[in-house]
Amino acid sequence: MRIKKLSPKAQSIVEYAAIILVIIGVCITAGVYYQRSLQGKYRQAGDFLGGGEQYTP
Repeated sequence: MRIKKLSPKAQSIVEYAAIILVIIGVCITAGVYYQRSLQGKYRQAGDFLGGGEQYTP
């Protein structure tokens, strides 16, 4: 079975697509951690202003 080589233009498009997918994955992962951090800050502020445990798991 012969394996076809990609043309240089097609190869660079595939490489750019892979890089973009990695960047998107990193942004989504960072967004989840940022969202959880922000929720923790809101909970901490609510507990402080509420005079005790405002939210229970």
